[in-house]
Amino acid sequence: MDKAVELRAGIIMPVLVSDGLEVLAFALDAEPDVVRATGVCLNDEERRRAAGLRLERDRRRFVVARGQLRRVLASRLGLSPSDVEFEYGPLGKPQLSHRMPAFDLRFSTSRSGDVGVIALSTTQEVGVDVEAVLPVPEADEIAALCFSAADYGSYIALGPEDRLEGFFRRWTRLEAVSKALGCGLGQPISWDEKDWLVRRFVPRRGYIGSVVIRNWRSRDVTTH
Repeated sequence: MDKAVELRAGIIMPVLVSDGLEVLAFALDAEPDVVRATGVCLNDEERRRAAGLRLERDRRRFVVARGQLRRVLASRLGLSPSDVEFEYGPLGKPQLSHRMPAFDLRFSTSRSGDVGVIALSTTQEVGVDVEAVLPVPEADEIAALCFSAADYGSYIALGPEDRLEGFFRRWTRLEAVSKALGCGLGQPISWDEKDWLVRRFVPRRGYIGSVVIRNWRSRDVTTH
C-alpha cells in the first residue's frame, strides 16, 4: 500500500498535487471546541442536515467535513467561508454557485470513518472517493455486479492476501468516476477508462482513496 499521511484534528493535509489537481485530507473526529470553530460558517440548511443525523458522532463529522470544505473553497475564492454558495445538480452533486468568483473551480468530497477528503481541479471535472479498508463479506458478489469485465477479471485473479485491497482500489475508482459524472452507483453508468486519468492515494493507514479527472486527450488511464 502507498505511504500513508499522518492526519491531525483540525489540520488539512495535502496528499496529492499534480497538474491542476489537488487532494486534501483531514481527520473528522475532533474536540468539541474544534468542531464548533469549524462549523461556525455553516448555513441554516447545513445545520438542519447535521441536526437530522441520529448519532452525535455523525453530526460532528458532518459539521467538520462541511466546514472544512467551505474553508478550502473560501481560501481559493478570496471569500469568507460563510459566503461560499453552492448549487446542486439533478442528482444532488454540489458545485459552486454561478455567483461565485472562479465558479468553474471543480471539487469533489468523500468521507469514510474518521477521514474526509476534498479534491480540487482547475482544469477538468473531478471525482474522489475514500474508503476504510475493512472486511466486506459480499465483496465477490459486489465485484461481479458492479465492476467492468476487465476489472472483475483482474480482481478474481488476485490471491487471497491481495483480494481485499484489490477490491477497494477498484471500488474507489468506480465511485470516483460516478461522482465526477454526477450520478450515484445506483444509476446506470456508461464510461470508458481512456476518458479518465486516475490517481490513487492513502490519506491514513488503513484507508484507500482514488481521484479521477477528465482526460480529453484520451491518454492511457493510470491503473493499479
